[in-house]
Amino acid sequence: MISEFEIKDNVLIKYHGKDAYIMIPDGITRIGEYAFCNREQYCTGIRQIKGVYIPEGVVSIGHSAFRNCSRLERVSLPKTLVRIESFAFRHAPIKELEFPDNLRYCNEDFYYYSLEKISYRGVTFSPKYQVEHRYQNHCYQFDRYINVSHMLKLLRTDKAQAMQILLEAGQEQAVMQSLERFISRKNIDRLIQIAIEKKAYQLQMILTDYKYQHVRFRNIGENLKL
Repeated sequence: MISEFEIKDNVLIKYHGKDAYIMIPDGITRIGEYAFCNREQYCTGIRQIKGVYIPEGVVSIGHSAFRNCSRLERVSLPKTLVRIESFAFRHAPIKELEFPDNLRYCNEDFYYYSLEKISYRGVTFSPKYQVEHRYQNHCYQFDRYINVSHMLKLLRTDKAQAMQILLEAGQEQAVMQSLERFISRKNIDRLIQIAIEKKAYQLQMILTDYKYQHVRFRNIGENLKL
């Protein structure tokens, strides 16, 4: 009898079960490529899967692991997860993903997703946004996508740049809801300048007030500059 989980050296090689909701067993450290996807049959996903719980200890999810799982709506990612390889959840109808703080690599595009929200390090944003283009009295709307892998890196290393990208994507509300995640003494003036350049006047006022209320000033003259 074949076990529903095919495991080798703590790597989940293939799932052979028929459950809609799956709890991957403890002790797994990696989910292998095509683990829930039939590579030989045009990458057909396991269609009955609706939810997956991935336990603590898993550090990576392989290429096309859950690709084309056309009913997969919920995935619980562990805090230990560090890498997500390309096409890992491609064409899965997941609406929301909460990435763990430890995630360092996400080689994934979200052009083929119904994904509406991504949360990472206390910041929630949408990977898809719309832009308008006017031509001969007609207004057209186009979908554009934030480079998620780059955004995750910026949220670790350059939060001012991350804020700028979100403002350019029309997601001022996402910035406002997580403002304290962006602010530090080192970048407060840069954030204010970005808000001015992007004409986010409400955000500019809040940042200026935040600086006055919470950031310590080196001297009275610096305070007076406000």
